[in-house]
Amino acid sequence: MAVLLLGAGACTADKDQAEDKAKDKVEDAAPDDSTCNELLGGAGLKWLEDRTGGKARLKVPDDLKSARALFYRQVENWDPEKTGVRIFQRADVCLARTNVADERKELEIRFGPSYFTFDTRFDDVSSTGDKTVETLVNSDVKLVHGKDNEGVVRYRVYVKCKIPGTPAKQENEIPIEGLMADTLTGDTSARVHLTRLLHSAKVVADGFDCENKPVVPDEPPASVK
Repeated sequence: MAVLLLGAGACTADKDQAEDKAKDKVEDAAPDDSTCNELLGGAGLKWLEDRTGGKARLKVPDDLKSARALFYRQVENWDPEKTGVRIFQRADVCLARTNVADERKELEIRFGPSYFTFDTRFDDVSSTGDKTVETLVNSDVKLVHGKDNEGVVRYRVYVKCKIPGTPAKQENEIPIEGLMADTLTGDTSARVHLTRLLHSAKVVADGFDCENKPVVPDEPPASVK
């Protein structure tokens, strides 16, 4: 993001923009992948390497620290008395591409406050005619997957996470939502993707210091294929 100093001359602004462009090129050449490594874990990284022939490049637009701060800020500002459409921002914590310029083929992982309560029922038919599958993992964790309007399968995880000082039942009203979309690997297994997403969700929940200490398992239930 370009930062312009107010009151500076045109030369300073031009210099700043040039430096920012140079910085962007460096970041594209050697992106920070530490958060992706943590979220995917060893098994996830090997899966990604095998599926892309080792050509996948990882980038972290938002690290876990910034994702945590964004989640806390929005949840702390939540007012249970207000109704209407809820608008939240999610953090892009991991992107993987073989061609950095091709956004059509990527693996993306995002986390943030959920638009939906934990009790929302998702097991219905979507607008694409494909069934949205909901799997309750335990009292704190739920998995959902199904195709969006563009025919891309979206994998989601919901985790109850109580933030200190928030109203009662906040963890149910605004759980953590994790989203994964994969147009990169060609893997069509829901179980594989949800296993990767669960690993990411455990890392995120631990990093968010949830008061209720949600139990996020390593694998989905046996019913998820």
